[in-house]
Amino acid sequence: MTWDDILAIDTDDAAPLGERVNALFEQQRRTWPLLRDGEAALTHLQKRTLTADDGTIVVQMNPARRRSTQAKTDAAAVAQRPCFLCPQNMPAEERGVAFEDLVVMPNPFPILPGHCTIASREHEPQQFAPRVEQFLRLTGAIGPDLAALYNGPRCGASAPDHLHFQAARADEIPAFGQLPAPAGATSPEPVESFGRRFFVLRGDEIEPLAAGLQSVLAALSAGMADSADGEPLVNVAARCVAGEWTVAIFPRIAHRPARYFADGPERLLVSPAVLEMGGILVATEPDDFARLDAALAREIYDEVSISAADFALVRGQITR
Repeated sequence: MTWDDILAIDTDDAAPLGERVNALFEQQRRTWPLLRDGEAALTHLQKRTLTADDGTIVVQMNPARRRSTQAKTDAAAVAQRPCFLCPQNMPAEERGVAFEDLVVMPNPFPILPGHCTIASREHEPQQFAPRVEQFLRLTGAIGPDLAALYNGPRCGASAPDHLHFQAARADEIPAFGQLPAPAGATSPEPVESFGRRFFVLRGDEIEPLAAGLQSVLAALSAGMADSADGEPLVNVAARCVAGEWTVAIFPRIAHRPARYFADGPERLLVSPAVLEMGGILVATEPDDFARLDAALAREIYDEVSISAADFALVRGQITR
């Protein structure tokens, strides 16, 4: 297939993106059994809410995410497989709608309702900084029902070789409902919750928001040793309601916790990406789901998030 084939049903590109995405899902449910089955399974998933003094998260038992959770994303593994975000390797039933040079497509293995993959039409590496303003435009266009999402190439992107965003139902991402009241400033606000340390930006104009995001990325690049290997490890989630953007940027220190690589009973197959950092902790194995309590979830978040010392350092660089 080609991108023209994927976009064959997108005949009214003047219509609002949200309307076109809704129509796309309706068409795909009729014609793509894999998506229909994935959405049906989503309604029957086991879930459990974990609450601590500084936040609430949801643990989700989702075996359909097993392949993504266990994906090998190192350079050697990526080089040996066809890129599943290039149209010639997509299922024959898959369709999408256009947004600028991106294509929005339903994810047949959803974590939340409305889960989309939003791929570049070019096979180019996953990189956030050159696309920050586009990400914010996408957030404004696809909202308010859906949030736009980004996984860094070394902390959650299952296709680090092909630029893509995601989207999913915004009101089911716990972090958005638990943010502190706006501080009244446009600079990034630090937040600590459930072992996570992250920054929140809010505003009604793309340009200053983009500048704020770039300032966080620059501070992370300056203060984090691992950024020498590429962009700093980050996940980003954003929503736009009534012209007001809320953006959460989660700095990371590791892709997966040590328990992911452990042997025997200590092993826990949890691989945090942007939705996990937003408060949907996905388990693909029944034993892992049963074991995940608030203390273990906090341990995982703390281990993969930026350290308290580095968080303080980055905060200082941003506010200079």
